[in-house]
Amino acid sequence: MKFLRNIENGAINIKKMGMVKGFVVVLLSILLEMLGQVPIEIKSLFSGKFEKALPYVNFVFGVLFKYYVVIILLKWLSNSRNEQKLKYHFNQMSFIFTALMIIAFRLVFDNSLTLWVSRISLPGFINVAFEELTVSPILSILSAAVVAPIYEEIIFRGILLKGMSKKINPTIALVVSALFFAIVHLNVQQGINAFLLGLVIGFIYLTTDSIYLCIFAHFINNLLALSVSSRFALIGGKYALAIHGMLFILGVILLVIACMGYEQNKIRNVPEIYNQFIEI
Repeated sequence: MKFLRNIENGAINIKKMGMVKGFVVVLLSILLEMLGQVPIEIKSLFSGKFEKALPYVNFVFGVLFKYYVVIILLKWLSNSRNEQKLKYHFNQMSFIFTALMIIAFRLVFDNSLTLWVSRISLPGFINVAFEELTVSPILSILSAAVVAPIYEEIIFRGILLKGMSKKINPTIALVVSALFFAIVHLNVQQGINAFLLGLVIGFIYLTTDSIYLCIFAHFINNLLALSVSSRFALIGGKYALAIHGMLFILGVILLVIACMGYEQNKIRNVPEIYNQFIEI
């Protein structure tokens, strides 16, 4: 995907946008997503003997539609640069600290708020969507761990957060973009998790300016959510509270280590031309 590489290296320049325009972008993305469901629903009426293949056809169609949604938004909200910008250069340690930060986030969230949030009932249409994904474990993994991270990170960090942080205070832009990310999940249970995750990944983007690291972070989060997160709720017995508390504290410690590691790695990884200026 050439446009993804262009976002990463700065060849695509996201235009400035305020919170109102950002909200319009979110609404437009939701409307386009809803529009993309119409052909899928029509095809389902004529599924017949091809019913087993229908989820795979829907998945492919959904991926293609998401691709064109991104193209439309980029055409509207960006322009080309004549020169690539100087930016943070990530290395192997960048990915390690990113993974550590997301692991820390899951330890903190899954052993605190989620114990209460999980009691909030999900809307019927969300349960139906989850049931459709469970038809095929392969589709479930691809949708949650591959398609969603790429699509959502381009829109919410690569476009919204990037554009708003150019016009308003980056901290405010971070909170607003995370709030938009929560809203599009259309339910409270996922929305709370999405808001906090949006703050974490938004911090990564503002620190590194790397859409690749954000996609990687989202991938790690969704993979852990699918495989590990639900197991924390199974911890019981008289030591349950103590175990959750220790895991929560471990998460906080890892989060601090990851944040400090980012800053140290950022200084260590400054291009040589900057080091020359520093020496002068």
